[in-house]
Amino acid sequence: MTLPKTTHYLSAATFGVLLLADTVLPACAITGGRQEEVFQGVARDDRGEIAYTEDHRMIYENGRPQRNETHYRDANGKEIAVLNSNFTSNPYVPNYAFEDRRFGRQDGTFVDGSWVKVYGRAAENAPVQQEMLRLEKGMVTGQGLHVYLHDHLDELAQGGAVQQVRFLVPLEGREFLFRIRPVEKHGDPDTVAFTIEADCWPLRLAAPTVEIRYDRVTRRLLSYRGVSRLLSADQDAQNVTIAYRYPG
Repeated sequence: MTLPKTTHYLSAATFGVLLLADTVLPACAITGGRQEEVFQGVARDDRGEIAYTEDHRMIYENGRPQRNETHYRDANGKEIAVLNSNFTSNPYVPNYAFEDRRFGRQDGTFVDGSWVKVYGRAAENAPVQQEMLRLEKGMVTGQGLHVYLHDHLDELAQGGAVQQVRFLVPLEGREFLFRIRPVEKHGDPDTVAFTIEADCWPLRLAAPTVEIRYDRVTRRLLSYRGVSRLLSADQDAQNVTIAYRYPG
């Protein structure tokens, strides 16, 4: 079956990638080649009020991301969604499973050799639909986008040619071409910021641009501004600004 092509979910799922902080790790929680880092993101809506928080637990092996557990909680601390990602098969196209427990919305991917199984449902009573797509060069999805940005951070920060990626959206059952560009003037020489937007201008009208910011030295993700993976309580796409904070 083919997944429904809905602009509503395209804008919410495409840019709300909930980027991870793949960075210089703290001295604690290191055993041999295994490292663990916990950190939090605080998402605020357009009014500046807390929309939700993200609690991340990231596991690394020899400095490379292996898996991540993300729990989303509303402003009252109630868990409303969960996302589990595994990067061992492909760092940029991880196996992941997302569930919004408020509405029963789900989506995910599973890499099988040169193919990617994508699945999703828009609501609790909707059928789970799936598609098989060929794994292509330059393809990214979910939290794999951050791993891609981290691996290419210096190259992207230099500017020059616009970098393009093929972003896979499971709820759409297809991929879309997006471009990544550094923000030339963002006011802080110790950080680097990027915008991510659809390469095709008609799609840019439906899927707004987002901006993400990194620390140049630690390579930590500092902030995300744009449409969220999580829908609002009214099941509408919502814009958020997420500030990430780390222990110590």
